Amino acid sequence: MPRLRSLAPAKLAGIAVGLVVFLAILAFVLAVAIFPPGISISPANAATEVRPHDQYLEINTSSWGASVASVTVMEKNVGSDGSLDGGRLIDGHLQGNRFVAADGSNPLIANARYTVTVTGKVKKLGLTGVTTNQVQETSTFSTVVTPMPVIPQDGLIVKPGGQELQLKWNVPISSFDYKVDGIQSTSSISQSDPKVAVIKLANMEQGKKYPITILSATSKNGAQMNQPVVTTVSTPAPLTVTFTPGDGSINASTDVYPTIQFSEPVANPDIADQVVSVDPKVAGAWSWAAANKLQFVPARNWSQMQDITVRLAGGPSRFTGVSGGFINGDQQATFTTAPAKAIDVNVTTETVTLLENGNPIDSFLCASGAASTPTPLGDWTIYAKLPSVDMRGPGYFAPHVPWVMVFDGDYTLHGNYWNTTFGVRGSGGSHGCVGMPPATAKRVYDWAPIGTPVHIHE
Repeated sequence: MPRLRSLAPAKLAGIAVGLVVFLAILAFVLAVAIFPPGISISPANAATEVRPHDQYLEINTSSWGASVASVTVMEKNVGSDGSLDGGRLIDGHLQGNRFVAADGSNPLIANARYTVTVTGKVKKLGLTGVTTNQVQETSTFSTVVTPMPVIPQDGLIVKPGGQELQLKWNVPISSFDYKVDGIQSTSSISQSDPKVAVIKLANMEQGKKYPITILSATSKNGAQMNQPVVTTVSTPAPLTVTFTPGDGSINASTDVYPTIQFSEPVANPDIADQVVSVDPKVAGAWSWAAANKLQFVPARNWSQMQDITVRLAGGPSRFTGVSGGFINGDQQATFTTAPAKAIDVNVTTETVTLLENGNPIDSFLCASGAASTPTPLGDWTIYAKLPSVDMRGPGYFAPHVPWVMVFDGDYTLHGNYWNTTFGVRGSGGSHGCVGMPPATAKRVYDWAPIGTPVHIHE
């Protein structure tokens, strides 16, 4: 009996120790099962708006059973349009559980996307015991995006059809500051799209470039623009016009359609009736023959020898081109229709032809200027008539020249009583006038009133 009593405490102690060991092993197994060894990366995969000033890249391992072999960090910069550059590997190392640059600083920057790859070893508990496995963990995250203006390669361009430009941003902004050299302006942020700021220009000149500096900006999430951005504001070239018939034209056809040719297609063609007019007012309508060509179609032909003025109102609230330019100031052109009668002189065939309403009614031989003293080609008008005049010049004198019709200074159509050869170019010895037999000259003289157009050509 005494011997049995002495063995009981030892047995109890052994049982207790075995129980403790069993519970420890069980706890270890449960801990491994619930919290297996591993490697984790922070910021987590797909994280955004990571703030470099507040957060490091951290590589964490479990307290046992995991170790890091290498860390590779690829950094790609994010452009204002969301594009990524080619990227670079960051030269850094682990300091504790933090990944730092070679100088010990935080290598993370704003406006970047990072891909972190960690390789290491992790122990795993299985039925056969503990084994060691090679692992690789990856995390891709983005840092906070700071406000950046989206500037086209050619700078900012004034919005077509007005005096304002749109400044686009990569993120919604709550405020921004800028300065434009040489232009008074005001600005606002679009209520419907906070990624767009509108700058209205008060005194811009067309066809110029102005320096503009984006000084600062704050995004909706409170991020600040990193540094000022300098670019240019280009204003569109003015819209220009060409009138046909041109200002001062004479002898226009009575069935002509006055036309305005614009330097580029017009962005607001529907306002034509508000900005163009014809004087005198006649029945007819304006129509667009092309996107840059406007013409007036009268209900009936113009009168002969009629002055017609086409007027066009200019300014930024009138016609604008598709690139945004407008016409600087009001424009107009006045032309005169041809009379019913006209004279055609062909110095090659040496003929004078009379026309009525564009139709030839008679034709005569003539003698135009010699090769050394040619008759001036072009369109002229008879502005004076003399039944007889003495003509003189270097080396010649002709008294009492009959039926003289003046069309350009000393150049005239007239009767030529001293010449016997007509119809052969250069044979009449003319000093530039157009000579005809006296009887023919009188026929033309009596038929053609002052103002009759004269077309001289080869």
